[in-house]
Amino acid sequence: MPLSSKNYSDVLDGIGALAGVNSFTTSEKTAILANVNRRIYQAWAASPLWQRYFISGQARPSTDGLIATTYDAASGVRTASSATRSGETVTIVTTAAVDFVAGMSVTVSGLSGTVDPNVTAKVLTVSKTTVDNDTFTYKVTTTNAADETYTGTGTITPVAIPDIEDFFQVFEMNPNGGTYSVLKQFWVDADGAHVVGNYEDLNGFYVSFKRDWGGPYADDATDIPQEFFNYAVHGGYADFLRSDGQTDKAFAEEQAAETYLTIELNRADKTANANRYTQFRTHLSQANFY
Repeated sequence: MPLSSKNYSDVLDGIGALAGVNSFTTSEKTAILANVNRRIYQAWAASPLWQRYFISGQARPSTDGLIATTYDAASGVRTASSATRSGETVTIVTTAAVDFVAGMSVTVSGLSGTVDPNVTAKVLTVSKTTVDNDTFTYKVTTTNAADETYTGTGTITPVAIPDIEDFFQVFEMNPNGGTYSVLKQFWVDADGAHVVGNYEDLNGFYVSFKRDWGGPYADDATDIPQEFFNYAVHGGYADFLRSDGQTDKAFAEEQAAETYLTIELNRADKTANANRYTQFRTHLSQANFY
């Protein structure tokens, strides 16, 4: 089922419908927004296997064996010093060492040629040439018999990748690519995951992880996860009732909220993600999921 999202205004309207009011005061809106954010965070933290947040085998760069939790795509933009095509393979030499690795995607723009090189494509290879420039390759979908040298000033922009909240597994190669890949040991601190025994001196790994929850959400948000919607509405209403001293009604709404969350947790548990072995590590603990 495709992942869908709701507007925060839908959440507020849902709470208003339960409360039987058409509008809230400014102070009430502020409190409700804070409570809804707390509820969504609680729902996100309740499982490592939410389909929206579980990422399997994504290529991530590393420096000296450290895989950072955050990748700054904007700082990874590079300029091409030369660009050539042979068949379907485009080779670009950059003016500075690249900040991306094979398996990541980049958007190429500003080049001209018989076969259009300006695409968003997955990086095939990265070769370290000197401290000042690197060479990388990618494929184009249209080819012809003649090789060519592209003109223009090429700009290479890495495609943004999400922040990592929890590291699960680290592989040498793509674990979803149909070939055997060595599972690497690692430990985690505030900077990210430190790969143990990176004897190959690899500058990138494939990582399975839980992504950042995306909040806190503002009152004009349009990306409230659908799977958290009912929990946020009933939980937010329970908090509203509790703040008004209506504890009995708040308890009933709390039960309704937990029922909706349990339904979504059971659904997440039945997905294919739940059938794959997952290591979960932070700098404080380790757990295994089956």
